[in-house]
Amino acid sequence: MNLLYKWDALLLIMGLMLYFTGCAPKVIPYSQSTDVPEPNEVAVAHYNWGMASAKDGNFDQAIMELHLAIQNEPGWVMPLFTLGVVYGNQGELDKAIQVWERATQLDVNFAKAHYNLAVAYLHKEEKARSIASLREAIRLDKEALSSAKVDPALEGIRNTPEFQELEQDTTTKQ
Repeated sequence: MNLLYKWDALLLIMGLMLYFTGCAPKVIPYSQSTDVPEPNEVAVAHYNWGMASAKDGNFDQAIMELHLAIQNEPGWVMPLFTLGVVYGNQGELDKAIQVWERATQLDVNFAKAHYNLAVAYLHKEEKARSIASLREAIRLDKEALSSAKVDPALEGIRNTPEFQELEQDTTTKQ
């Protein structure tokens, strides 16, 4: 039963990765104040290889490429975010949390990283931290509440007074 739960969590996190980052080519946000308009070509190449490796299920290669992207462009949040997703897929929640926290330090308005932190903290049974991260995600992006209402990964907090208060606070502010 425990293995089945972990498999469901793995599939959920992989689904979130695909939902939040997408697989199609698109403009890659740099997300940090800098004079450079976009990440350097080497970092982008490693990021793209990391994404392709993750999509193919080669998580060790993805981790290596994403680390190289971060090394080449330390202020770029997308490799950090994606690295967190890969770590989550590997069941390495502590590492995922660490890189998502770093992503939110680089870009405090990165709602998707805050949302993923909420999910990860809930899996670690840290409900207060989960609610705090979800609150921040919703503050930054009101659509996060709609996702949280139906996301199976957040089922463990939906019936709590804190979640209901968060939901009520959000709807009264609209």
